[in-house]
Amino acid sequence: MSGGLKEANKIFIISYGCAINQAHTEIMKGLLKNEGFILVDNESSADLIIMNTCSIKKPTEEKILARAASLIRNGKKLIIAGCLPISDPARIHKLHPNISIVGPYDFLKIADVVKATLSDKNEVIVSRSDFNPLLKPRVLNNSLIAVIPIARGCLGACTYCIDKLIWGRLKSYPKEDIVKTVQNFVKNGVKEIRLSGQDTGPYGWDLGYSLIELLDDILEIPDFFKIRIGMASPDTIMKIIDDLVKTMSRDNRIYRYLHIPVQSGSDRILQLMNRKYSVDDFKNLIKFIRNKLGNNVTIATDIITAFPTEREEDHQATLALLNELKFDIVNLSRYGDRPGVPASKIYPKVHSKIAKRRSQEIHQTIKKISLDKNKSYLNKTLPALILEHDNGSLIGRLDNYKLIIVPYEQSVLGSETYIRITDVTWKTLYGRVIH
Repeated sequence: MSGGLKEANKIFIISYGCAINQAHTEIMKGLLKNEGFILVDNESSADLIIMNTCSIKKPTEEKILARAASLIRNGKKLIIAGCLPISDPARIHKLHPNISIVGPYDFLKIADVVKATLSDKNEVIVSRSDFNPLLKPRVLNNSLIAVIPIARGCLGACTYCIDKLIWGRLKSYPKEDIVKTVQNFVKNGVKEIRLSGQDTGPYGWDLGYSLIELLDDILEIPDFFKIRIGMASPDTIMKIIDDLVKTMSRDNRIYRYLHIPVQSGSDRILQLMNRKYSVDDFKNLIKFIRNKLGNNVTIATDIITAFPTEREEDHQATLALLNELKFDIVNLSRYGDRPGVPASKIYPKVHSKIAKRRSQEIHQTIKKISLDKNKSYLNKTLPALILEHDNGSLIGRLDNYKLIIVPYEQSVLGSETYIRITDVTWKTLYGRVIH
């Protein structure tokens, strides 16, 4: 590939990680498109490749770095963006001395970095400068779904979490900018708005208002669309839960869905994690939500198994919590040390064989609970918002965000339609459109 700028250079972006990362990737695409670059969907035809990276889990990081090394060996011009430039810059520099690097606070400068890199000048921009990702050009991966970052950072200090080292203390984005962004997307046909952040629970506290006020303002938009509220920590959502369930109850455009990570069923482990609630606090929260919103509300949670010093009784307490509360969705992670986090200095570590066995036991419990819950939907006819198409099928969401797949019909894409549920797995409902 010849160096230097030429007309309409082709750019391919590989995105890893959370919803926020996906949104940042879409913004980078928008900024590059506005500068006249051509976005391509494969690396072979690209003049330059951008990797928007994630560093929350070590296996993901290893996969990213292996892919980056392969691209460099194949002679591709490469920019590493996202979280990895802040969390572990040394590993990136080892890949190649002339690689361009853009940190997660600096991705809005991507067009300038691309121009420099294409002209054989490596750029390294890794700062913690303030930025606002809203009201920027976007190229959506799906024209029906928009991820809206509402804040970055959090008020916690969990001992295992590298996100805190990257994003720091809570920084909420202005309510007016969020509402305007939602209005723009809805006007252009978006049907699902995903409000996202490292912790949505304390949104606005640093600006003198709350998530409830944000939702109230968004719900004044008269069009039909659905809102998915992103992950909220138990200790922050507890402070707003009374008003939140009232808001969710009065407008069915908010999915009956909440993602509230518990992480462990052991109070001892929660204390070591520096989580700011007890197991009983969490149980009371979930019971309150189900009492107010009904048992069909979807509760997603996260579990970290094999945290340092975890004993068999801690593991059994987590299994007991899962069996008692019967979550619809559980995101399971096996603990792994991340650079610079306090938990990396907590000993003893759990032996890998024990960690694997505990992970398998929790996984089997999750599968059984989720399958049992999904079986209750068999032969029901329910409304679903159809949002995606893939391999001859349509993918949609029920009012409680349950995933449903139906045979492809162009006419129902982007609309709410009734689905007869004919089969289920532990992850997914299957059905057919009722005309």
